[in-house]
Amino acid sequence: MAARQCPNCLAMLPAGSVVAYSNDLKCPGCGKPLEVSGLSRNIAAFAGLAAGAIVFLAGSVHYSYESNALGWVLPIVFSYLALSVVALIALVVLADLRMKSVDDALAAAHEAPATHSPH
Repeated sequence: MAARQCPNCLAMLPAGSVVAYSNDLKCPGCGKPLEVSGLSRNIAAFAGLAAGAIVFLAGSVHYSYESNALGWVLPIVFSYLALSVVALIALVVLADLRMKSVDDALAAAHEAPATHSPH
């Protein structure tokens, strides 16, 4: 099955909605609740951490001899940005969707408070 494809009706989900609403996905075709598989999340996180470590090591070698006051913080900032971007791209490319279990869907429905007017 392709990435970002509903396992029930085989409808494709947009990449933006998979990344932005990865915990509260609903299929646009059949309306069933979906979730990103744990393996896809773990691979995306590992890819982001690996990219962040590489950028941190490369940046710390370059900025360690810098006489700039921000020389110590720039590798951290750059590695955080690399982690964020690479994990996002990996999740967009590898997002394997599965049906959300009934227990999780019911728990999410009960956790959302109903809005009542005070009058």
